[in-house]
Amino acid sequence: MTRKIEVLDVREMLRAKEEPFARIMSAVKELEPNDVLELHATFQPDPLIRVLGKQGFTHAVVQEEAEHFVVQFYQGDTEIPFFHLDNRDLDPPNPMIRTLEFLEDHDACASGALGVEIWNVRVPALLLPELDERGFTYEVNDEGNETVQVKIRRAQ
Repeated sequence: MTRKIEVLDVREMLRAKEEPFARIMSAVKELEPNDVLELHATFQPDPLIRVLGKQGFTHAVVQEEAEHFVVQFYQGDTEIPFFHLDNRDLDPPNPMIRTLEFLEDHDACASGALGVEIWNVRVPALLLPELDERGFTYEVNDEGNETVQVKIRRAQ
């Protein structure tokens, strides 16, 4: 089954004082079970997080700037939330660089409050020893169809 991240940026709608709820819910309805909705908003949308949580969605939030929150919604119940990075279209060594930069740039990853799930076309053989060295654990799952899922989190 192919995985994808559907990106929906509603920041301009919010700045124009428009209501994005219907557009967001329409995007949610289009998701397949393994898909992720990546929402870009000007604030952390706690009411939406509660609504989708009641529908079985887990969320992960990162704040990129003062008025730029990235919230990912996905099906599944996990001990900690995972932020998803789709690296399948990147040429080596960019998947490794992107993953390590994300882990370094987000305090929630360092504290263990947030994990990262990457999707690569192959097992990231050079990344895995780097993760060991930096104190992260990982699970590798080769799903076929050029999708290798790696779940990364801070070692407990």
